[in-house]
Amino acid sequence: MSDSIRIVGLEKSFGTQKVLQGVDLELPLGQITVVIGRSGTGKSVLLKTLMGLMRPDGGSILIGGQDITKLPDRELLRVRNRFGMVFQHAALFDSMTVFDNVAFPLREHDRKMKEDEVKRRVDAALADVGLAQAGHKWVHELSGGMRKRAAVARALVRKPEYLLYDEPTTGLDPIMTAHVDELIRSAQDHTEGLTSLIISHDMHATMRIADKVAMLHEGRIIHEGTPEDFQTCDHPVVRQFVDGKLEGPIQV
Repeated sequence: MSDSIRIVGLEKSFGTQKVLQGVDLELPLGQITVVIGRSGTGKSVLLKTLMGLMRPDGGSILIGGQDITKLPDRELLRVRNRFGMVFQHAALFDSMTVFDNVAFPLREHDRKMKEDEVKRRVDAALADVGLAQAGHKWVHELSGGMRKRAAVARALVRKPEYLLYDEPTTGLDPIMTAHVDELIRSAQDHTEGLTSLIISHDMHATMRIADKVAMLHEGRIIHEGTPEDFQTCDHPVVRQFVDGKLEGPIQV
């Protein structure tokens, strides 16, 4: 069983710009949490801080009760190995085949793993995302949706406890967005014990796949609950976001 993740009072600034100003959030084990918010509100910073790619200025990230923000780099790396990450725009290596892209984390971090085990794990991961016949293809031969699938396979191949997605449907048309949403939901439902965090500004996708939703605004979580809670929430900022009325300044 994975450890719970609780974020308490998280703060991060860049110079005089305060991005995270006391974020409090708990990720339910075995579920999908989606953090929504306008572009530039600090969603990606939250994701990178959670994974240990950047250090916060204040607050805590508790995994199983241990504050990982206080760990030295070597111990933090061990924690980071418990995470998988699906980057925005997939971030695949153009110089590698799909198979080698998915195999990359295994060859990089599990160097004692024999190649026949690497092949077994990669083939299984590609089959899980519907790319069983695409391992030999080059990245430029893939559609946008296939790239997203390959990115999910790469994130899952090491069997992480926690899976983070950075705007997974950005740049996709509505039909492909729905396919990627189905892929995310399927990966969650068929991976035992997986806890997922998605950052997104796509409210329609959020309503399809989230178990829990939290809205980040001006560096803080201003509302959290189920997708149904968000449909009925009367907070003015949440209401504007859910209804898609984002022209002009946010009304508070």
